[in-house]
Amino acid sequence: MIKKLKYCIVAVVFSMGVLVPLTAYAAVNNVSYDFKHMVAVNGKMNATKGTLSGGVSVSNWGKDSSFSVKLFEHRVILNDIYKGGTYFSPTGNKKFSYSVTKGKSYCAEFWKNQNGKYISGKASFSY
Repeated sequence: MIKKLKYCIVAVVFSMGVLVPLTAYAAVNNVSYDFKHMVAVNGKMNATKGTLSGGVSVSNWGKDSSFSVKLFEHRVILNDIYKGGTYFSPTGNKKFSYSVTKGKSYCAEFWKNQNGKYISGKASFSY
């Protein structure tokens, strides 16, 4: 009985040692968006790898023809640093990818050129 208990404890400790580092590479932020000009993605994303990637799905273009997802490196004291943006249109690419620095904090925003014409859908950020 003691031998089985020791085996179970060792198995649990080993599993935790393998699974915890893997979850650090699986950070995902799923967002729903519905905006007319600009909307910030809720929360800061702390990079656990060198690439922040994801995709968007649009459920309603609301008579507009395009929008951009912009990424910023978050800084507490000074302004955030613009890292780049990805342009989306009804017939274009629905994926994005940005090079980031592991351990730094990032935030994203959805932007449109035309005010008053909404766009809604879902996005996923993997960082």
